[in-house]
Amino acid sequence: MSRVELDYPSPTHFSRQLAVRISDINYGNHLGHDGMITMLHEARVLFFRSFGYEEWDVDGVGTLLADLAITYKNEAFYGDLLNIDISVQDIRTKSCQLYYKMTRVCDEQSAPRQLISIAKTGVVFFDFN
Repeated sequence: MSRVELDYPSPTHFSRQLAVRISDINYGNHLGHDGMITMLHEARVLFFRSFGYEEWDVDGVGTLLADLAITYKNEAFYGDLLNIDISVQDIRTKSCQLYYKMTRVCDEQSAPRQLISIAKTGVVFFDFN
């Protein structure tokens, strides 16, 4: 079976920490795929807002997701603080690629962050009017 492979590119253009909520947890008692997608969405909204935009109004046009890919590396659990980095790549007049790197924030400053996932969304800019 062919597997999706993603590498997180440099540089990081945005970073935000989000906590795993109880509603993000699945029956396996860890962060479910739907919760992960919701966290990526929240980070994307905050990314656009950091520039004064909303998803439905980025310089006069809205956004659509053309695709989504996620590679899962480790589990995350209720209460974990996760850092989500975003890198913008392949910028075109009507689209771009957003890459996400999700890592668990460790309590010890010297401990390395544990990689939870790498994801990519294809964003299309569209005039809904």
